[in-house]
Amino acid sequence: MSDISQPSAGSFGSVVTGVLQMVGGGLEIALGAGGVAAPTGVTQVGGVILIAHGADTVVAGFRSITSGEVKSSFTQQGTEAVARGFGAGDDTARYIGVGADLAAGVGPSIAMGVARRIAIAGAGHASERVAVAYMHRSALEMGHNAIGIRQGGTTAWFHFAGRPLGGVRYMSGAPGAKYVVTELAVTPGQATGADAARRMLMEAGTQSWGHLGPNCTTTARRVLQQAGIVVPAWSRTPMLLHLGLKAGAEISIVGGSVAAGAAAGGKAPKRASPGSSTNGFDGGSLAVPRS
Repeated sequence: MSDISQPSAGSFGSVVTGVLQMVGGGLEIALGAGGVAAPTGVTQVGGVILIAHGADTVVAGFRSITSGEVKSSFTQQGTEAVARGFGAGDDTARYIGVGADLAAGVGPSIAMGVARRIAIAGAGHASERVAVAYMHRSALEMGHNAIGIRQGGTTAWFHFAGRPLGGVRYMSGAPGAKYVVTELAVTPGQATGADAARRMLMEAGTQSWGHLGPNCTTTARRVLQQAGIVVPAWSRTPMLLHLGLKAGAEISIVGGSVAAGAAAGGKAPKRASPGSSTNGFDGGSLAVPRS
């Protein structure tokens, strides 16, 4: 084991890997927390797995930094021990452990991303939908999000409007041509939950706008959460929320793959680039209640 009081190439590498492990584990925990908060069983189970694995990865990262050696997660170590118990050799057990570590972090996040993409694909035929509108502004402006809930053939569009004081209000019309709209199919129960979030947000009245909330993006995220739709933890601005809905939650691969790849002495696999397609939207087909 390297002496951390005397930095070497190995100890420097372990510090870098440890930091990446801790960052990746933190992202998994944040995404898992979003899954647990969603009112659907599948995302809650996936969220619990992500939180547990994220915490394990954070601990592994801390151990890598403080020990001067790259440390694998307890998930990987335990799986390796089981594999050896069934007669696997050291190399085989190591790769089985790496695979289990990757699956524990990547699997639930990909499942959440796949569920969201299925909801997007099925939105055109669903009677109940939740839609997020994104309007891009100049490089010096933040952009804007609006959120819509379709029930009974009518879509209610609303947003957080006003700075420094503002509140959640109905929009005077459907989002225009400057917006890109992403629609997601939901069940009647999920649509009811989203509408309950809308009522609560509107009843909050006038509030002070803040970068961390309340703002247009936190309003949209709250409604999505109540509809059982989990978005990546990094979706904290109008543009990032738009990208998060499209790109999925697979970013948690950062923690698991780097940690496992380093511990196995190999290179971490690269994450495939997500698609960049957008959904069309016919704003004129939806009725919008006015305040």
